[in-house]
Amino acid sequence: MSASPLDQENWMPLMEYAMKTGVSLSTLRRYIKSGKVQYKSESGKYLILCKDPAETSFSQQLIDFDRDSSEPLGIQSTELEKLEGDLRKAQEEISELKMLVAIYEERLFENLSPQNSPIL
Repeated sequence: MSASPLDQENWMPLMEYAMKTGVSLSTLRRYIKSGKVQYKSESGKYLILCKDPAETSFSQQLIDFDRDSSEPLGIQSTELEKLEGDLRKAQEEISELKMLVAIYEERLFENLSPQNSPIL
């Protein structure tokens, strides 16, 4: 007697699946919301489909998917360069803003010093 496809499917509670795969509950909830995992809801609880009980971690599956991505490496490196440039620009802006805050705080303290307050 052969096993039907349904026998090979295993619906696991969210917490159990998270512990088994090493993926956080919040990440699993995001995957559910975005449709990255097959799930069902029973009595208000999410169950995630785990087809193979000996399945590798979900994180590893995502890493493998990224490696097998059909997107050429050149496009990925171009995107990486763009993001690194954006990061540098944001860090420079943060540095400038910190400097402005320091200048304004210094001026504020100068104006509040006892020398500048009127004598009563």
